[in-house]
Amino acid sequence: MKIYLSLFLVTIFSIASFGQAMPKDADPAIWQKALKIHRSAIIIDGHNDITSPMVDDDFDLSTNSIGKYHNDGDPYHTDLNRLKLSGITGEFFSIYVSGNTLKTGGSMRRAMDLIDATYREVEKHPESLKMCFTAADIVKAKKDGKICALMGIEGGYAIENSLYALRNFYRLGIRYMTLTHNVTHDWADAHNDEKRNNGLSDFGKEVVKEMNRLGMLIDISHVSVKVMDDVLDISTAPIIASHSSARGVANHTRNVPDEILKRVAKNGGVMMINFYPAFLDDEYNKAENERSARLKPQIDALKEKFKDDRLAFNEAERKLFAENPIPVPSYTRIVDHIDHMKRVAGIDIVGIGSDYDGVPLLPAGMEGMEDLVLVTYEMLKRGYTETEIKKVLGGNFLRAFQQAEKVAKINTRKISAEGRLRKIK
Repeated sequence: MKIYLSLFLVTIFSIASFGQAMPKDADPAIWQKALKIHRSAIIIDGHNDITSPMVDDDFDLSTNSIGKYHNDGDPYHTDLNRLKLSGITGEFFSIYVSGNTLKTGGSMRRAMDLIDATYREVEKHPESLKMCFTAADIVKAKKDGKICALMGIEGGYAIENSLYALRNFYRLGIRYMTLTHNVTHDWADAHNDEKRNNGLSDFGKEVVKEMNRLGMLIDISHVSVKVMDDVLDISTAPIIASHSSARGVANHTRNVPDEILKRVAKNGGVMMINFYPAFLDDEYNKAENERSARLKPQIDALKEKFKDDRLAFNEAERKLFAENPIPVPSYTRIVDHIDHMKRVAGIDIVGIGSDYDGVPLLPAGMEGMEDLVLVTYEMLKRGYTETEIKKVLGGNFLRAFQQAEKVAKINTRKISAEGRLRKIK
């Protein structure tokens, strides 16, 4: 009787704490320990795209998003309650600027709209959220029981080739910038687009140096391998990949090769693993591509039929995919990537960068951010220590962020001293 009561209480506690019932095949003792570790950890997620529907769909974080879909057809993973259930201390709201703006214009305007939306959500929910700008802010938020809203630009197009703009984005609270998205631009090559700059152009290298000076982290997600190498050659501060997995496990151009992982370890940076199944598993990526090719005539017909009704098209496409399912890898695949990064370059380079609300689905077993504790459970089940788990959940990023701040302070003092010397002369 005591055993059954204990199992019941563990399950009830898990739902109340993190919104995730204990998996049927879970070890109750390990699960309970995982909950305890998860609750006490500083957890930092490197990338969340909920900001786009906040602007485009007028989405309010107080809305219950479970079972609902963006206007572009993808399911929601985020809302305020789910954020609380996730255990996350610091969430990076993505200031995503599409490479399409290179043709249409308005890159900087788009970034400003997204920044404003982030501030307004924090202003609407001060009891739960606070704007954070430093590593110390994140630590304090944990003590105060608050959730940090941090911001990172996704797509260097946002600065419109201006270091002035870069500095002003920092002043507004941007603490990392992904140098490209999926489109190569004037100063940096993207991962799967034409290679115009042989990595970083001379101006791109100046951008990296200025980011070091400011204390803004350089994000190598979405960039070519040559850009990754160029950044590591230049940067005097730790770098990040805010939402990229390991290419040694899933051979996708969005993932980071082993040789870069080893260089990042020497740099002190952090690679934050993306939860999208196509970046986690080669077999899923292959099956998804094959299904898309097979269903293309039907999808094209749906596009024509619902050309004036985007929501109806999305619903019809979801139904078509449901009628043609493909196997989705388990959330345990995330920990396969953690295992690989640890084996290749050490536990100190690993972090989490979910890509919530930026991907069409999450691994099997996960519906949204409320299920994040499953990653903690799987790491513990595989023998990771509490110290290692807390490093992955947020400790590694916090350390890299603190080091970037120190580098910025040193650079600022150096520049000030040089300025005084120039004046004296």
